[in-house]
Amino acid sequence: MTNVIFRDVRKVIELSLPSYPESKVILYDGLLFGQMKKVSDVEGEFDKGVIILQHLIKEWNFTNEKGEALPINEASLSQLGLIDMQILMEKAGKVLETISKKKVESSKE
Repeated sequence: MTNVIFRDVRKVIELSLPSYPESKVILYDGLLFGQMKKVSDVEGEFDKGVIILQHLIKEWNFTNEKGEALPINEASLSQLGLIDMQILMEKAGKVLETISKKKVESSKE
């Protein structure tokens, strides 16, 4: 039997945010199973979206004034402008739709 390296096989998407034209945000195209479980345990669509974003964003080039990388967390996300969050939440919404469809499908079985 051939050994198979177990690794993250998700694709990544790169975008920049309108308020920060030089920004570089790299997003995964979906969540891992364990991440989906964490999201499904959260109440409220907006809160789910924020959790999804924390898992979807692989990396970004945002730093503070000292040049230190900003963590990808709720505190950093809350500092983004509305237009930037709308773009990111659109990505999260697509993942949330997939999770909702999976719940509906599994409830029919």
